[in-house]
Amino acid sequence: MKFCFEVGELEKHHVEFNFNQLYGTLLIRVDNKPVRRATRLLNEPIQEVFDFVVGNVERWPVRIEKRRKPLFGSRNVLYVNHRLTRVVEGF
Repeated sequence: MKFCFEVGELEKHHVEFNFNQLYGTLLIRVDNKPVRRATRLLNEPIQEVFDFVVGNVERWPVRIEKRRKPLFGSRNVLYVNHRLTRVVEGF
């Protein structure tokens, strides 16, 4: 599952989320710089939460909650500045 979104009003930042359930790799990048990277070979947790701050002058707290579905896929809930921004579901 891969998706991206923009954060910021005056200074724009590009946030990318890439998760491959088959290989167990996760990569979160802000402006093409890795913020979080993880690899899980077995036993993916049911829910993971990723918190980080985006921006230098204009700081935006970002929270991504990834919840695994029973067989394949996941549901990702995005919060920017403590407000629900988007819900992404897929494989």
